[in-house]
Amino acid sequence: MPGEPMVVGIGGSTGPHSVTNRLLEQALAETAAFGVRTAVVGGDELAQLPIFDPAALIVPSAAEHLLSAVRAADAVIIATPGYHGGMSGLVKNALDHLELLRGDERPYLDGRAAGVIVTAAGWQACGTALVSVRSAVHALRGWPTPFGVTVNSAEQHVGKDDVDERVRGALRILARQLAEFTEWRASARVLSAAAPTPRAGVVR
Repeated sequence: MPGEPMVVGIGGSTGPHSVTNRLLEQALAETAAFGVRTAVVGGDELAQLPIFDPAALIVPSAAEHLLSAVRAADAVIIATPGYHGGMSGLVKNALDHLELLRGDERPYLDGRAAGVIVTAAGWQACGTALVSVRSAVHALRGWPTPFGVTVNSAEQHVGKDDVDERVRGALRILARQLAEFTEWRASARVLSAAAPTPRAGVVR
C-alpha cells in the first residue's frame, strides 16, 4: 500500500546461477516479512545502463527505473560480487548513476539506510569489497547499516533453491535493521510535521 516503507534492492550480476542475485532475492523476502514493500533493480537491468557520463545532458532511458525506484525508497540493499578488492563494475556504474539525483529534495541516498551484501571466494575479498561499497554509500550521503552480510562462496552454501541457515540468519538481521530504520524515519517525519512552526522573532 502507498505510504508503507519501501526498500529497493540494487545489484547482483548477469550470471544465470548468480549467488549474489540469490542472496538479494532472499534479503528482500526477509525484509518483506517485516511488513515493508520491496522492489528490485537487478543485474540484468543494470547491465543495460551505459557507462556513466557526468557531462550527459539527458537521463539515459535505461536509468529511469533505477532513479525512480531510489527516489521512492526509504532504504536500499546493495548486493555485489567482490572483484579484485572492490565491488563489481556493474554495481559501481549503477551507483555512479545516482549522481543524477543531485537536484532532488533528497539528493543521492540522503536520508536512506543502505544494507550491503558481498559475495566473494575468500574472506579478504569479502572485507575489502564491503568497505568499498560502504565508502560509496557515505559519499552518496546514505547510512550504511551497522550489520553487513559477507558470504565466502568457497565455504558457505548458497544453492539454487536454498540458503545456508547461517547466511539466512545474517540476512534476517540486515532486514530487521532496515525495517527498524524505516520505522524510525517515518516516526520522525510524523513528529516533524506535527511540530509547531517557530514564530519569527526579533533578534536582540
